[in-house]
Amino acid sequence: MKPRLLLLVLGLGALGCDDPQYVNPDTVALVVTNDSTGIQRVNRCHYVPVLLGSQVKARYVVEDELRATITLTRDELSLLFEDGGAPVAGLTSPSLNFAEEARELMESPPEGFTVELVSPCTPQEF
Repeated sequence: MKPRLLLLVLGLGALGCDDPQYVNPDTVALVVTNDSTGIQRVNRCHYVPVLLGSQVKARYVVEDELRATITLTRDELSLLFEDGGAPVAGLTSPSLNFAEEARELMESPPEGFTVELVSPCTPQEF
C-alpha cells in the first residue's frame, strides 16, 4: 500500500509542475537624441518596479549642464530635465502605459533634443 501511495503523491506533484512560471517585469527605455547631430545622448532601459513602495531612480548627463532624472514606481514614471540645477522640462506618466509595447514622445523636451520613452526594452546587466 505504501509504494502505491508514494507513486500517487509523486504523480500528483508532477501534474502541478509542468514548467516554471516567471513574471517578466515591465521595462521602459529613456532615449534622448540631439536634434542637430542625430546622436543619442541617453539610451537606457529600466525595470518598472512591481512591489508597492519600490522605486528606480537614475540620473544622466545629457550635455554640458543638462541632466535627466528618471524616477519609476509601480504606479508612475517621472522624468525631469535640469540645466545648471534649474528645471527646464518634465513629464509624468502612469507606469501602466508601459505594460505593453509603447512609444511616447515628450511634447515639450529641452530645446534641441528629442525625448522618447519606449517599451519594452532589454536592460543591460553590469
